[in-house]
Amino acid sequence: MDTGEKASVYRNIVLITQISLYVMVPIFLCLGAGIWLDGKFGWSTTLPLLVIGIASGARTGYVEVRRIIEAEEDRRKRRQSEEIENKVRRHGKT
Repeated sequence: MDTGEKASVYRNIVLITQISLYVMVPIFLCLGAGIWLDGKFGWSTTLPLLVIGIASGARTGYVEVRRIIEAEEDRRKRRQSEEIENKVRRHGKT
């Protein structure tokens, strides 16, 4: 495995971890707030807040994945443009 492949693997691991945190943090925050409110005031808020946390985590994860996909597409297009420019320059010199 060369350096580029290792960097790609590490980058993907970091992205998976980052997306997991984006999804889990709102869920656990809302769950904790619901449990605290239930204990403090006797309200039944755990389930509604859990649903809100799940929806918020799903939305945040979706937005982040979309941003990553768009960045990858931009990077790929830029790389293709550079390759085309290099080929044109090489062809023009011969």
